[in-house]
Amino acid sequence: MSFCIRIVTSANDAPLCFEYQDGEQVLLADALSRAGLHQDRPCGGRGVCGKCIVRATGALTPMSDAEAAHLTKEQIQAGCRLACVARALGTLSIYYNTYHANMQGLTEGFFTNFLLSPPDSTQGTGLAVDIGTTTVAAYLYSLTDGKLLASLCRTNPQRAHGADVISRVDFAMHGGLDTLRDLIADCIDTAERDLCEMARSPAPRARVITGNTAMLHFLTASDPSPMAAAPFLIKRPFGERIVKDGVTTYLPRCISAFIGADITAALLASGLCHETGKTALLMDIGTNGEMALLHQGKLICCSTAAGPALEGAGISCGAMAVEGAIDRVDVRDGALHCHLIGKAQDIPAVGLCGTGLIDAVAALLEIEELDETGYMEEDADIGTCTLTRADIRQVQLAKAAIRAGLETLLHTAGITYDTIDEVALAGGFGSYLHPESCAAIGLIPKELVGKIRVLGNAAGSGAAMMLLSGEERAFSEQIAQNAEVIDLSTNPVFMQRYVDEMYF
Repeated sequence: MSFCIRIVTSANDAPLCFEYQDGEQVLLADALSRAGLHQDRPCGGRGVCGKCIVRATGALTPMSDAEAAHLTKEQIQAGCRLACVARALGTLSIYYNTYHANMQGLTEGFFTNFLLSPPDSTQGTGLAVDIGTTTVAAYLYSLTDGKLLASLCRTNPQRAHGADVISRVDFAMHGGLDTLRDLIADCIDTAERDLCEMARSPAPRARVITGNTAMLHFLTASDPSPMAAAPFLIKRPFGERIVKDGVTTYLPRCISAFIGADITAALLASGLCHETGKTALLMDIGTNGEMALLHQGKLICCSTAAGPALEGAGISCGAMAVEGAIDRVDVRDGALHCHLIGKAQDIPAVGLCGTGLIDAVAALLEIEELDETGYMEEDADIGTCTLTRADIRQVQLAKAAIRAGLETLLHTAGITYDTIDEVALAGGFGSYLHPESCAAIGLIPKELVGKIRVLGNAAGSGAAMMLLSGEERAFSEQIAQNAEVIDLSTNPVFMQRYVDEMYF
């Protein structure tokens, strides 16, 4: 005997039906995964973030305490459950919202001029990939003339096992390493097929795949456990060329456990390391805040764990950068005005994405509903969303971690903000940030706002340079090998600055 789980999507496609054996207790999240549908689980499926809400009707396990704590009375009455907690006991229907498929991703990026000299093949096409914690960007290039043929950006499917690197490392260490490898390998293979179809070209024989250190460990099913505790070491720094089934794949060199090959690639694309007479700063702000300072020909790097708040996770009304999310907030005539991603502006917002969150905090400071200590008399209405006092605390923690890392970097180099000639912002999140809002909350010093240059997806651009130029690939390895890394976990300057920077 068997029962059916029926999945109905908001895209009005034909329902998907899957059979299970009687007696099975099927996690709703697993049923969605079997259907190839991504369900956001920032907490890694521990039932503590409340972000994996779906509506389900039929034979289900009783409502758990974790679900009751996250669901409103109205949601419970509508049949909403947490996909990472509720289980099917028999025939039921799951109603799945496909809005996240339209996530705002970034493929555009800046890179410096370089000599075309593909190191693996000069014929056909090549694939450059940037595995981000949140998204995966892929690019198909002609190896003959270096022309970009097609590009795309997808959600990283590993997000179902945690919004941040540490959650996924923990999942990997508890038997999930092969799952993470299979998810990202399938994502890259699918992206490659789609790009080839878009460009009407044969499959590439050369690949460059970059990403942070953990992402490359997951891709290669390498043990990430040394990254999980001090002194945060890595057994495999990469900088490797792998040949399999006639396809050559290069995995760029990482700088440290938490300064990965994506930063190596971004530094290459920025051209900063070629300009040894300049004092310049590269920042990639996200769940980790990675920073690299070039001063007097020396490269100093650090990484600080900001947590997932700035990307919408860990915030009660937080959302990824999807259609319907608030991405901009400003003050007009003393009132807050919100802008949503997408064409429709008169619909209830699905939540606040990271840029909208920073704008919202800056706006609340401007209208004095929030003070410099982070105090609000009551929760704030941001459009149709509510920003709680607990949410403000999460922003303070993330902001303090990034700013304290930056202060420590400058202290180590013995310079002030006035010394810096240029600030290069890398990554998708950094490309959509509004510098004035960042300065208003103290995430970026006011002195640096006018010096910012946005690089876009510099990691993807750097991967393309390594695909198309042997000289640039070799130079990228020099960048990684010569970089000095500051360990913030034991740095007394960082500890003190972290406390000081809790204020807005």
